[in-house]
Amino acid sequence: MKNLLLFTALLVFGVSSAQFIVWENTFDTPEERAGWKFYDGNNNNNTWDIGKQVVRKAATPNMYEEVSPDNVLRYSRYIPNVVGGPANLKADYNNDIEDWVISPEIDLTAASGDIILAAMIGRVSIYNTTSTANNTDKTVFVYVSTPIKPVPDVTDFKALRADITAAYTNNPNVLPKRLVITNADYIAAGNSLFAQATADLSQYAGQKIYIGFWQNNTVVNNPAAISTSPFKDTNSSATFQIDDMQIFASALLGIEDVKAPKIVTQLIQNPVVSTLQLQLNPAFEPTTTFVKVYNMLGQEVLATVYKDQIEVSALAAGTYIVHITNGTVVEKLKFIKK
Repeated sequence: MKNLLLFTALLVFGVSSAQFIVWENTFDTPEERAGWKFYDGNNNNNTWDIGKQVVRKAATPNMYEEVSPDNVLRYSRYIPNVVGGPANLKADYNNDIEDWVISPEIDLTAASGDIILAAMIGRVSIYNTTSTANNTDKTVFVYVSTPIKPVPDVTDFKALRADITAAYTNNPNVLPKRLVITNADYIAAGNSLFAQATADLSQYAGQKIYIGFWQNNTVVNNPAAISTSPFKDTNSSATFQIDDMQIFASALLGIEDVKAPKIVTQLIQNPVVSTLQLQLNPAFEPTTTFVKVYNMLGQEVLATVYKDQIEVSALAAGTYIVHITNGTVVEKLKFIKK
């Protein structure tokens, strides 16, 4: 399962305090896919989109296929079910330097303290996964806009990139936020197809932001070149696939400060035998409210659009955390399953 363990990102940044999920997206519902904007800046048909994960077939290494029932945010230059070496790559793939995806608005006005973006990063290789020589290292650059105008567009993000590139000339430590993944991360994750990457967004606490992902697929053979030539990437798999994005905050402003209404007024029954009954605040729309249930290991065990009664009879007895969100407000409640 492509689950985010609640405290993984905290360990990376050395944070031990409790964390709150203030935003998340799995790309699996129409509501979660809505609002993302895609830009194919060089018009070569290679661009970001939302679809199934693309992997390389173990039996036929020169063929790629879409797998799993889950959708991912992907930048892939491989054409599924087409045999051949470079023929798998879409035309002009070496010129992919102006392709962007921009998120919907992300509201961090209630978030404070340490703000961490965590995402599960997928790879295409499903064989030879234990070899440290199996290069799956890659980097995607994360640009964050706190817009002066109501909704930023790709020109705003290109301007951000230009500013950072210019600053890099005088100070090589000036780089955008990055989600970085290596083959070692996949090995540490049990050779799964997904591993977690994180980026620190603490400077944006208390603001409304938009995230722009820019994938520069200018391939270099020497990873050290990243430190000497900005915005180049070692990306042997020529693809970047993101799933289960979440933003954590170490603290939330008080309800009296942000005047955020509760989504669910109460659990109708707790402990639960077979049905989890929730009472939704009338101010929220059921069709745009989503429910996820996690066990105490942080593993997602159930996900659904909001319902007054949610069937949980298949869950093992124990304690669970239910997350209810409308994309802006996230509420967490604990219940016991008998």
